[in-house]
Amino acid sequence: MNEMRLEIAGESLELHAERAAYWRHAKCLLVADVHFGKGAVLRRAGITVPTGQTLADLGRLDDLIAHYQPAQLIVLGDLVHGTAPRDAPWIGQVSAWRQRHADVDMRLIAGNHDRHFDTRRLGFEMVGDALAMPPFLLRHEPGAVAGSYVLAGHVHPGTTLRDGWRRHRVPAFRFADDAGLLPSFGTLTGLHETPVQPGERIVAVTPGGLLPLGAASRRE
Repeated sequence: MNEMRLEIAGESLELHAERAAYWRHAKCLLVADVHFGKGAVLRRAGITVPTGQTLADLGRLDDLIAHYQPAQLIVLGDLVHGTAPRDAPWIGQVSAWRQRHADVDMRLIAGNHDRHFDTRRLGFEMVGDALAMPPFLLRHEPGAVAGSYVLAGHVHPGTTLRDGWRRHRVPAFRFADDAGLLPSFGTLTGLHETPVQPGERIVAVTPGGLLPLGAASRRE
């Protein structure tokens, strides 16, 4: 399945296999860790990676916006990967895409990578390192905050699935009692696994769609 609904902190979140979440009550599309320009950074460092990731990720955002018709898009940090020449092609691509969606309010929670780039050039409003939208507190850095349910990114959360003797590492949504993590949205981002907390709900993002898991499903 490409979509599933979870109740988090008394609110309904719709998870999508394109590694996004939609909060229908607020008409808000949430993604984390897009890392626009990462391919260009790697190529400047002499690392060979394919081109076209920016346009591919923008196309995925196009599809999500067409599907949900959100009033706002909020990125939970790391919209960009780092510094870039002013004439970098990806900057023009993102700017043109932003203009096509001028009717959607787009905000950015400050991420550790965003400090190296003026994201106002891309038409996003930077709102600091946290944004309170009760019952949620939107952040880049994960961690519990008293009185709020934290939704964050930064970790690029993943999980391991077993298929007989084979193991597959895949992105995952992870929701503990007081905080949740969104998987990284960007094509070139990696994965990080952390120990499962008691009662944590995990939804794996597989090539076939979303797969809800219990903690027992992840025992090594």
